[in-house]
Amino acid sequence: MKLVHDRIDLLATFLRIAETGSLSKAARLLGITQPTASRRLLELERLLGCRLALRTTASFSLTDEGRLLMVEARALSDRWASLSERISGGRSRPEGTLRVIGPSGYGTGFLTDAVTDLRAAWPQLRVELTLTDRVVDLVATGAECWVCVGEVRDPGLVSRHLGDMERILVAHPALLRRIGPVTPANLPTLPCVGLVPYFVDAVRLLDKAGRSQTVSIDTPLRTDSLLSSYRAILNGDGIGAAAPWMCQADLESGRLKRVLPRLWLEPVGIHVALPPGLHRPARVTAFIDALRRRIKDMRGFRPAM
Repeated sequence: MKLVHDRIDLLATFLRIAETGSLSKAARLLGITQPTASRRLLELERLLGCRLALRTTASFSLTDEGRLLMVEARALSDRWASLSERISGGRSRPEGTLRVIGPSGYGTGFLTDAVTDLRAAWPQLRVELTLTDRVVDLVATGAECWVCVGEVRDPGLVSRHLGDMERILVAHPALLRRIGPVTPANLPTLPCVGLVPYFVDAVRLLDKAGRSQTVSIDTPLRTDSLLSSYRAILNGDGIGAAAPWMCQADLESGRLKRVLPRLWLEPVGIHVALPPGLHRPARVTAFIDALRRRIKDMRGFRPAM
């Protein structure tokens, strides 16, 4: 029985090495030392009688046999996890450490709320929440979920569409007094706060009937941070894009005014990206459920069907 357990460990180690492309990253994610990861890889190669990877101090690449084994090892890992859950009668509970990556703006709102909801239901669960507005290599980070605003462009990831978030144009009242009435025709001549990559260069404006028009915008200030963009809008630097959940209180207090109130920006999709594979730990499934419950009541959000 020990031999079977050892072989499963060897395959699990190889799979993590293959996915990250790095012995050191794989070792860190598995909680073992780099020499141990290297030893397991060598042992698996001896067991199979072939080279699985070509490695030097500067590079790492899989051989043809290594690429074939990665596909089979992933499928075997899924089958083993699924079998374990069926044998245990589906009694798996959210446990261990859930590693989540999300955007900074949304992360300080509903994403953190979903995490604390989950922890309230399962106090033994540990969560590592990383907030960044950069595109990440999900597999290399070792995270189990990546909450994305916009499309998931990595075809190697599994993407689940949670729904779409409305966006509107807003600005500080002092700025609007200075620049005068705003129309789609003069919008290209007015200062806007750019939010990369969602509100730059040109935007599509929609009306209630679904008619659309594309308008160029000038963004003398650009940022990839939603929070930074919103702060600049509040400071009167330019017209900007905002989701209703974020700006509603400032609209009601008069700190901001809506611009072109009969028009909306094209909504953005909210997705959860997951590493490849069919089996998901109970903590991942529970987190996605908590996320859906939190986000469905947000102002301006339309859940996916």
